[in-house]
Amino acid sequence: MTRILFLVTLLSIVALNFSCKKSPTQPPDEKPTTCTYPPENRNFTWQMDTVAWFPSTLGGVWAFSDSDAYVMGYIFENKPPYSFSVGLHWNGKIWDKSINGSFGEIKHYPNDVTGDGFFMVTAGYWAIGQEKAGLGEFDNRTKKWKGYQFQTQGELRSIWTDGKGYFIAAGDNGMVYTKDGYAAEWVYQKAPTEFNFYKVVGISKSEIYLRAARSLATGEHYAQIWKYFNNSWSKLMDNQDTMNTPIKILPSANGNIVNDIDVYRCSMTDSLLLVLTGSESYEFYSKGNSNEFREVNLTSKGLQLSLLKKTGLYVTLYSPNDYWITSGYYNIYHWNGKDFKKIEPSPTWPYGQPWGVVSRIKKNDSGKIWMLLEMEPQVYSVIQGSVK
Repeated sequence: MTRILFLVTLLSIVALNFSCKKSPTQPPDEKPTTCTYPPENRNFTWQMDTVAWFPSTLGGVWAFSDSDAYVMGYIFENKPPYSFSVGLHWNGKIWDKSINGSFGEIKHYPNDVTGDGFFMVTAGYWAIGQEKAGLGEFDNRTKKWKGYQFQTQGELRSIWTDGKGYFIAAGDNGMVYTKDGYAAEWVYQKAPTEFNFYKVVGISKSEIYLRAARSLATGEHYAQIWKYFNNSWSKLMDNQDTMNTPIKILPSANGNIVNDIDVYRCSMTDSLLLVLTGSESYEFYSKGNSNEFREVNLTSKGLQLSLLKKTGLYVTLYSPNDYWITSGYYNIYHWNGKDFKKIEPSPTWPYGQPWGVVSRIKKNDSGKIWMLLEMEPQVYSVIQGSVK
């Protein structure tokens, strides 16, 4: 009997020890090797406010928050004293030029504007008739403007920031101004082209992409795409001189027009997406710092602009599953990773009118959409799209 009790006790201890053993340690989860993007929202509540009347030109809109935004440009009012302003402020209810200080320090006409959470910069020109470069800074913490006038001939037409204090503005005849730090000075340099820069956009301050164009007296139009990488310039596309350029835009029925570009890089795969709009619109893919690109014509994804003989004007790229393309005649298209959908914020828009230009689309941290619309020639509205 004693032996039996001893055996039972021994078996119980063995069983208990076995059941208390820790399960084998699982290998750590592998880090993701691809970027994934959920389909983005397409449902918005739209609001339209006419802010500028003939003869106005709006340069851009930047929003610090849903109730704190600025529209910049050459703005005329339709009420006494029928005055001119370079900017208007949105306070959540109305657009007003007197709130948050005057624009008196801005001594130029803004063509574009960008910013981050508290700092905004406009780029444009001053001295009408003899255009020279101009820039304006606004610190939303102090509500102070600071304007710059330069002797460089021509207009600054586009500006981009990395959101960390680096700003780059580009314009006529290969003109480039950079500012590296909120308190830093602006530094001029000349890019190796005589074309005019119309778009600058980047991945970081060491990786910048620019679109340039020029028109000849004969009526011919040409475009270039440049890459500014680690302070060195390389030409990616030139449809006037195609030698040694990796991106070659084939002629189309509407001509060989390139209107806009935007870029996105997936850090996990170190892969670049460049979207180009024009008489034909494309996606271009590359890996690392390679200048070899895989081309996808967006007609294959359902963007029918070229088939309808419509030209893509602007592209705004937030991710490979979230980008917007606009064209003339009030066409707005959104890609959500599955399909292109035509966005129609208001049935009262004069669809089909040839002046109907929708500018580049901006999105602030809440997901709210901002864009500029030319309602009639040189009459503009700001469109706000609040997430439903």
